[in-house]
Amino acid sequence: MNAGFVRALLPLAGVLSAVGLGVAMYLTVTHYGDQPIACSGLGDCDYVNSTEYAKLAGIPVALLGAGAYATMLLLIGAAWLRRAATALALAWATGLAAFAFSAYLTYVELYVIDAICVYCVVSASVMTALFVVLSAAVIAAKDDIFGVADLALD
Repeated sequence: MNAGFVRALLPLAGVLSAVGLGVAMYLTVTHYGDQPIACSGLGDCDYVNSTEYAKLAGIPVALLGAGAYATMLLLIGAAWLRRAATALALAWATGLAAFAFSAYLTYVELYVIDAICVYCVVSASVMTALFVVLSAAVIAAKDDIFGVADLALD
């Protein structure tokens, strides 16, 4: 494993998680505060976030996204601080699920409701980048993930 490579990827993944968390929290706050979303004429954010696809089992997808980003941020932090291969693998698994759901929501925006939300596009882009970075880290640390319990990041 290239420990320096993994060590460089984890902070990048943390920054991407924090950015995604900020976007998701903004959308969550506007949802619960009944506030209009500042889209600046780029797309139709309020329409997208008022459709039936904006909730899953009554929970706003923005809140679910915030939960996914926060979970990944905590797991990335654990992987960094504790050299925990399991935490990295769990962050990747969370990222895979979130990436797949984000891809589904992007499909819905483009082909079902025929409208986009710029914040949703930003979140989908961040999630894609985060999943790529976590995938690279997991590939680089595969021996530690499937072998020993600690990442050899020294």
